[in-house]
Amino acid sequence: MWKIGELARRTGLTVRTLHHYDEIGLLSPRERSEGGHRVYGEGDVRRLYRIVSLRSLGFPLDAIGAALDRDGYDGRAAVRDHLHRLEDRIERDRALRRTLRSLLDRLETDDFLTTIEEMTMHQRYYTPEQLEQLQRRRRDLGDQAIEDVEREWGEIFATLRAEMEAGTDPADPKLRPIAERGRELVAMFTGGDPGIKRSLNELWQNEDPAKISHGMVDAEVMAYYGKVQAAMPTT
Repeated sequence: MWKIGELARRTGLTVRTLHHYDEIGLLSPRERSEGGHRVYGEGDVRRLYRIVSLRSLGFPLDAIGAALDRDGYDGRAAVRDHLHRLEDRIERDRALRRTLRSLLDRLETDDFLTTIEEMTMHQRYYTPEQLEQLQRRRRDLGDQAIEDVEREWGEIFATLRAEMEAGTDPADPKLRPIAERGRELVAMFTGGDPGIKRSLNELWQNEDPAKISHGMVDAEVMAYYGKVQAAMPTT
């Protein structure tokens, strides 16, 4: 039999920790001394050894309790379950790291709150893998190419507005080069990935075009552009 103070000294734990384990039902000795103090038996010490071992591997206390209280305690199963949780957390941390790196790059020129809002919006439509792929494409293209594309989109939308206000039929053949160039620019952005293209379409369908484009195009012109694209031959 071990008294709580002696067990704490021998294991390197604190009396407070052992009290906490008792309070949460993780390690509750059944024996008491004549004075009413906790007394740990051999079974309690074996359980404590398992608790300390699992804790050193990063197991949370609730997971340790669930593992030890499971019928037919299986250390391999406990470690396997914890490994799955750890891998999930690592993937979440990697996604967070990608987000923070992208945020840091953009904060050099953009407003903080605007950047956060835009990144959150994109995360609703693109998977972490798609965002990472888009970030790689952005790096591969380079800042100058990105600026050129943005400027070209501005010119396209300005032309579309002028044609819309002039009453030009969206199916007018003179608008065909604009539709073709728009498709080329989208393909440049998506890299031909159909999943990214679907996410891009959902983004533009559900969000305010003016917000997405930083005021470059509004919903009216975007709807007109959609009609121009719909009238484009599929060949």
